[in-house]
Amino acid sequence: MKKIWILLILGLSFSCDKSDDSIKSNAKIIDFNPDKCYCCWGWTIVKGNDTIKSDNIIIGEIVGYDKKYPIDVYIEIGELENKCSVLGFSNSDYYEVTKIEKIK
Repeated sequence: MKKIWILLILGLSFSCDKSDDSIKSNAKIIDFNPDKCYCCWGWTIVKGNDTIKSDNIIIGEIVGYDKKYPIDVYIEIGELENKCSVLGFSNSDYYEVTKIEKIK
């Protein structure tokens, strides 16, 4: 009888200890521009109130090139790589992407 109680307690403790370790979306990829021109090629990303671009190949490896947008992602942004907005080429600047995960 003791063994049954121990198994029951262990079973209940494991079933009640469900922590949600899944990563939540903090950005959306809203477009991909395949044109190979200065400040054109790459992904347009909305993170919070900011719209940025990135041409980092890691994005293509994770979300692909020919998708239906928007795509929810968790993204970590690195350094500013190209300030296109100052040059008048685009309304968003290019940033390094240090980490990206597609959220399903």
